[in-house]
Amino acid sequence: MDNAARLERYVELAVYFSDATSIPLKLFFLYIVIFYTPKRLRRVSLFIINEMVWNFLANILYCFAIFIPVLPAQCCIFNDMSGWFVFLGAEFAGHFFCKLLFLLIVQCAVSIVLSFHFRYLVICHSQWIKNINSVWGYVYGIGLHLVFSVFLLYTGQQFEISLEDYPNQNDLPGQKKLFCYHPYGSRKTVFVVGLFGMFLAFIILVLIPIILSFLHLKRQERTVQARTANMQRKILWNLIKLAMVPVFMGFFPVLLGAFSLYFTYVNGTNEIISISMVVMLNHGTVYGIVTFCVFPEYRKAVKQILGRLVYKITGSSASKVYFVKVKPTF
Repeated sequence: MDNAARLERYVELAVYFSDATSIPLKLFFLYIVIFYTPKRLRRVSLFIINEMVWNFLANILYCFAIFIPVLPAQCCIFNDMSGWFVFLGAEFAGHFFCKLLFLLIVQCAVSIVLSFHFRYLVICHSQWIKNINSVWGYVYGIGLHLVFSVFLLYTGQQFEISLEDYPNQNDLPGQKKLFCYHPYGSRKTVFVVGLFGMFLAFIILVLIPIILSFLHLKRQERTVQARTANMQRKILWNLIKLAMVPVFMGFFPVLLGAFSLYFTYVNGTNEIISISMVVMLNHGTVYGIVTFCVFPEYRKAVKQILGRLVYKITGSSASKVYFVKVKPTF
């Protein structure tokens, strides 16, 4: 078994395990957020649901196929695990699959950006936002999704190249199930730099409303009720904690992937890209867990559901929980 086949097997196992654990958990997370969100968090929950749905769709997509990089050739092996893409041909299906996958990843990032933009408006322009039709909020959100989607699709389309036109034919490890991209030149540079720049823009678009919101809360401490200011500050901090998940499990893997695409002859680049994709695939599960950790309302809902489940299984009440306090010996 060569390195490409071995890596393909490992990635398959990782994806199978991720889908088997992540999909049920994400459905459970979505159920809790949709049906157990209190009124005060209803609008915040819309952005949480938005991010969870996009990530869930990426998990579903990975149930059907995977791609394995074969650097230093700027190509990938397309593994159609479901057989649903067989009528498209490996080359076209591989390009289509990657565009769709990265499109879903970008939507996850945009949903995080939108949550902070909305929180900024609520904190800094609460009176103004009350007089604005909510339709404009949806128009802004959809518009932001479309702008980044069009940019990704355009640069991705320019990056693609057919197998017949690939300049370094000697680098191709056979032409079975391969799809390729430009190995050098301006089209590759535009895509790699554009991908990195896009995620850097996401971070900037998140940091600006965070800073402005905290400055506004600081200025308004003496003019608004302490309870209101503390509640807004708490929600903002919770959103920051949530945003750390896609930063560490989304932006950094993209940064490593962009580095690997540009420096294809560095040892281990195929493994770096594959591991980065698996990490991003699982970031939604961690995002859901962190959501339940930072919002006590969701923790309470989980405890209620688990209590009912225990009662149905054992026939005894699980409402009482006993804790044993252990005194540390150091």
